[in-house]
Amino acid sequence: MIRPAAPADTPALVALAAATGIFKPGEAEALLGGVLDALHAGQLGDGHRADVWVDGPDGTPAGWVYFAPTPNADRVWDLWWIGVDPARQGRGVGTGLLRHVEAAARAAGGRLLVIETSSLPALDPTRRFYAKHGYAACGRVPDFYADGNDKVITAKRLTPACGPG
Repeated sequence: MIRPAAPADTPALVALAAATGIFKPGEAEALLGGVLDALHAGQLGDGHRADVWVDGPDGTPAGWVYFAPTPNADRVWDLWWIGVDPARQGRGVGTGLLRHVEAAARAAGGRLLVIETSSLPALDPTRRFYAKHGYAACGRVPDFYADGNDKVITAKRLTPACGPG
């Protein structure tokens, strides 16, 4: 079951994010925890969402997504974070969450979903996951996050492109 994240979920989501090994010590709390606190305080604007995958109404989160419309772009959405408990990876949680984001963005009129990742080898499985789900690499910013750590941009159309009119 996928439901909106509640403030009470924040400690479990931060722990889950730290367990993925993607974040350096303290980053999960500072980044994800800070974003969730701002979201629950209504400070992030319209359309920002954090949703969690749980295995029942009282279940512990097995994954989460954070996504939002892109300001000043025509019906473009950004998937900022998707994370799955390492013990649950490869069991459909990530795919379910990604499909949920695509459906929610599409229902809100979204035409394009953009995802950015780091180029570090630890994110190779993540980039393969996105490619498997139809996301095309469409840009790279060298040394964006740090020297030797590029920003890799992928995107997928959510609606058919309009032809010349």
